[in-house]
Amino acid sequence: MENITVIGVGKLGLGLALLIEKSGYNVLGVDTNTEYVKKLNDKSFKTLEPEYNKLLLNSKNFKVTNNLEEGINYSDIIFIIVQTPNSGGDKFYDHSIVSNLLQNINKMKVENKHIIIGCTVMPGYIDTIGQLLIEDCINTTLSYNPEFIAQGDIINGFLNPDIILIGTKSNILSDKLKEIYDKFILTKPRYCILSPLESEIVKISINGFITTKISFANMISDVCDKLGANKYKVLNSVGGDSRIGNKYFNPGYSFGGPCFPRDTKALKLLVDKVNINSDILTATTKYNQEHVKFQVEQMLKENKDEYIIENVCYKENSKIPIIEESAKLQIAKKLVEHGKKVTIKDEIQLINEVKKEYGNLFIYNYINGIKTKNTYII
Repeated sequence: MENITVIGVGKLGLGLALLIEKSGYNVLGVDTNTEYVKKLNDKSFKTLEPEYNKLLLNSKNFKVTNNLEEGINYSDIIFIIVQTPNSGGDKFYDHSIVSNLLQNINKMKVENKHIIIGCTVMPGYIDTIGQLLIEDCINTTLSYNPEFIAQGDIINGFLNPDIILIGTKSNILSDKLKEIYDKFILTKPRYCILSPLESEIVKISINGFITTKISFANMISDVCDKLGANKYKVLNSVGGDSRIGNKYFNPGYSFGGPCFPRDTKALKLLVDKVNINSDILTATTKYNQEHVKFQVEQMLKENKDEYIIENVCYKENSKIPIIEESAKLQIAKKLVEHGKKVTIKDEIQLINEVKKEYGNLFIYNYINGIKTKNTYII
């Protein structure tokens, strides 16, 4: 069996590593957290991410190390999936972790490797920064292969992609990645083989378009509420046009989470940088907040004594404790600012995250608790 290395086996990297292993490869993960590495190796690690626990338990050819050199020597195919959080500034994403990794790999003066970055980077990173950082690595390629995955549904996202985006200058690598993915994906995705720069632009453009679509749908939804029209029927009909589609085009909450808001802002930064008008993206972000205000106004008209807000994860009906830019929590905060009593009702792991962010601003009611009379529940 062939060997594959995955550097960064966190929320996203672990899923990819386990699926590659299940499809018939030996996989070595690399992570800096010693205790986490131990739990993965003895299979005591537990997570709420669907399918992860079962895949880890059933894995036979997956192991993890905190030794980077061991990981580099293990395979000629090396995936890097580490954090690139929003840092603001010209480059927007914080590339420090991935850049430090590339510098450390360069010190080893490795040869004949294919290094594949899977985390989101600002367009231009691979060509203008990444390549320079591995300049002493002979016959080694640096490519871009980001995923379009939502936390809480990672395995399903990996198994059923619409596209596989590969930014590389190596035909050998693109063929190899096709071979790897074809062994475990269930759909027949479109393989988009582009240059690294083109693929970097595609990555943030897709999320920028989706958020624009969501904001437009929310705007029409709010118009329907004002005029007394059925917003569900209207948007379902508009989305019935094949040029538009119903996916992400329904009445709902403002977009949130760790990717949509930041990638939209990153795309605007890129557009501004080349002196192209980015007003459409400015409007997307602005209306995302306007929709929150509108929903609060509509709720206040009900004149309820208390508001109970459920399912506060940024993604509807998810148990994953991620509340980053959750629209429901933004609504809850504004209700409190209007002097209303708000109870957050959810599972313990989500409530714990809300407490860390908002403290005693809300009342907390764990799932299966007793509802208060004369309330408004969303």
